Amino acid sequence: MTINLEFPHGLPAFETEKRFRLTQSLERSPLLFLESETTPGLSFLLLPLAAIDPGYRLALSAEDRELIRNDGNDANLVCLAVLTAGEDSPPTANLLAPVVINLASGRAVQAVRSDRAYSHKHPLLTQQAPCS
Repeated sequence: MTINLEFPHGLPAFETEKRFRLTQSLERSPLLFLESETTPGLSFLLLPLAAIDPGYRLALSAEDRELIRNDGNDANLVCLAVLTAGEDSPPTANLLAPVVINLASGRAVQAVRSDRAYSHKHPLLTQQAPCS
């Protein structure tokens, strides 16, 4: 699956990047890749919010709804978390600023919440006892 997307204001720290491709393969499901159409090598790894926190409560501002042309029909929205994985740290998900896509319009935003209900470094793995 590949979907072409427009981010009218770009992404935070990448404001000039407005055109992306969202791709998913069956082999890597549920992971998705958000790849810039203009800057080779610029890509982000994403997961559906429901796979991380099934009870996640989206907080989408009126401005963000207008940018993605959402008339209040949330059935057309896909909400994804950007993942971060460092060499010496466990992977985390940004639940504070999810990527919200309106499938009907092909427009998307990274919707930064005004509250602190979620973290930008939500742990993906729980601590497990080492194998013996």
